[in-house]
Amino acid sequence: MGRRGRSYYVEAAPPVDVNKNTEWFMYPGVWTTYILLLFFAWLLVLSVSACSPGIAWTVVNLAHFAITYHFFHWKKGTPFAADDQGIYNRLTWWEQIDNGQQLTRNRKFLTVVPVVLYLIASHLTDYKQPMLFFNTIAVLVLVVAKLPNMHKISEDHMKNIRSSRIAAVSISQCGT
Repeated sequence: MGRRGRSYYVEAAPPVDVNKNTEWFMYPGVWTTYILLLFFAWLLVLSVSACSPGIAWTVVNLAHFAITYHFFHWKKGTPFAADDQGIYNRLTWWEQIDNGQQLTRNRKFLTVVPVVLYLIASHLTDYKQPMLFFNTIAVLVLVVAKLPNMHKISEDHMKNIRSSRIAAVSISQCGT
């Protein structure tokens, strides 16, 4: 009758690394609040200006594009004091969300929102130029920035790729 060995040590799970920059997006009700903010922004634009509902949705779409691209895909690091010891300094908010895991519910939601805004704005402006052009550029830039293949590819990295291609082209042209 063998007795299983007992461990007198307390087994504790390691603490989950909580990024204060992104943890707020995991709270219940954030998605609803996000949608309501967009809707109230549309109501504000519609009531302040004398424009059509389609133009108001285009304004909201373009404002959403500018704000989310800047804060989610351009700005790096965290706005908080050195609690994270600099581990997020080279990552954008989009790269920090859900600890960098791809295709999570939050990431899918944040990818679908600009597409839905695009569809609403384009439909209500009757797909007329130049609104269709502006809405299309905004949704393409945001969706491409959110693709898993763009993870940890920053604007600095893109500039380095472009400059190395230009250098390669100029070197190859010198030989001919």
